Amino acid sequence: MPKKTHKILAALVLCLLVTMPVLEARLRRISIGTNPVGTIYFVVGGGIAKLFTKELRVPARPVPHAGSSVYLTLLDRGELTLGLNTSLDSALAYRGRAPYKRALAVEALARVFVMPYGYFVKARSGIETMADLKGKRVVVDLKGNASLAALNWAMLETAGLGKNDITPVAVGGIEQGVAAVTEGRADAAPIAMGIPLLRRAHASIPGGVRVIALGPRATDDLLNELAPGSRTHRLEPSSEYVGVSQPTMVSAFDTFINVGSHVEEEDAYLLVKTLHENWAGLQDDYPALSDLSAEGLDPPTNPHPYAAGAVRYYKEAELWSEANEAQQIKAKR
Repeated sequence: MPKKTHKILAALVLCLLVTMPVLEARLRRISIGTNPVGTIYFVVGGGIAKLFTKELRVPARPVPHAGSSVYLTLLDRGELTLGLNTSLDSALAYRGRAPYKRALAVEALARVFVMPYGYFVKARSGIETMADLKGKRVVVDLKGNASLAALNWAMLETAGLGKNDITPVAVGGIEQGVAAVTEGRADAAPIAMGIPLLRRAHASIPGGVRVIALGPRATDDLLNELAPGSRTHRLEPSSEYVGVSQPTMVSAFDTFINVGSHVEEEDAYLLVKTLHENWAGLQDDYPALSDLSAEGLDPPTNPHPYAAGAVRYYKEAELWSEANEAQQIKAKR
């Protein structure tokens, strides 16, 4: 082969090496903690892993666990690269509140979807407002998710209801709470809006279900004070939300993709950049992401700080605002 051709090939290889978005040497593989196989977290985690494998040429895979509280501790110990976690769990973990025995070193890369959440009842129960739950059997404590239990109590508080005003019902998780209402062992239970579980309950209960609005005391500040990482959310009637026949104020929380502090700043930067630049493609493949624009990946409602690499990218992409800066400072306190 002529010497000139060798030089041309060498120059091309060098150019490719310079322009390829390869991660730093410390990050040879990417593991993403998710909830169990079959959940929305596992599906979305698998899609993000596929994206990172393709775009960054680093092997990535979702790693299912029984619950997000399990893999938050693994993120802290550096045994997982990333994790999909609610803003509620993230807030408790970062602050070291129960069920976590100490503060965990986890930071946010990006928000990936918003989850509206509220109480539902049988439509024919006569219960129309949160205040109507006084004296009723209400599912509150979820043995498998302490952060949701805190939000359940906060929602009741918006109507001035406390532990002495209802008959609390404890269940293992969301699914068991829905079953308790369906089978008549409870009058109300909390549920994420728009999920198949609520649709099935709506179809199986004569007259269907009703989603009840938060009480008159509901504000973002109150919810976030009682259940850090939560806020109010207005639902409009649609085919997506069964049990919602009029504009209804419920609570909501975000799902973030978190990173352990062991991940280098440059790696965090490239992970966020890849996610942001390919967000539209992910939305096409995963409908759960369809309501969130690429400009909404860094909301100034984060209860725990964004990673330094993520902040650097959002500033370069002109997605970082004064509100982001103020919340970043507040989240670190």
